[in-house]
Amino acid sequence: MGRLELHHPRAGVEEAEFDRNAAEVTVEYDPKTTSPEQLASVVRSAGYDVKIGKGFGSYAGSSPFPKGADVKTISKKGEAVELEPHLAPGKYTVFDFYAPWCGPCKKVDTEMARILGHRQDVALRKINIDDWTTPVAKQYSKHLKELPLVMVHDQNGKRVKVISGLDLPALRAALAEKDP
Repeated sequence: MGRLELHHPRAGVEEAEFDRNAAEVTVEYDPKTTSPEQLASVVRSAGYDVKIGKGFGSYAGSSPFPKGADVKTISKKGEAVELEPHLAPGKYTVFDFYAPWCGPCKKVDTEMARILGHRQDVALRKINIDDWTTPVAKQYSKHLKELPLVMVHDQNGKRVKVISGLDLPALRAALAEKDP
């Protein structure tokens, strides 16, 4: 998961607080040093959409998965879950640890939608960590250093790759698929 650092003496940021439920960041800043427009420009340069003002927060939607694709959410709100019972026999099984607020996680969804659109031998199991304090986040803390976290198991259930952070070429390689 990327980090945008705005708390720097020259940035004029005094404090920033993220409201996960509203999907909004409140920033206290020094108006002599910076402006909302300048702060928004920094955020936009990091690849995020910004709207100034209260009430605009929302999470980007996920890519829709193809009809009939083998996709299941096995942890909806951060509850603990064992992976083994959710392996798809005879298929690659991709366990995708994500959070609704994670922008790079949406890119994994887009890539998995593409893969699932032309491969019947791949199953996706979604695990919403919700936040870093949930039981599932603690359960997999050994691997869960950043999001997205993807664990790929082969058709026999053997784990073949753990990918921490956004690395779509590594995901494709773990599924023995060439870059498009």
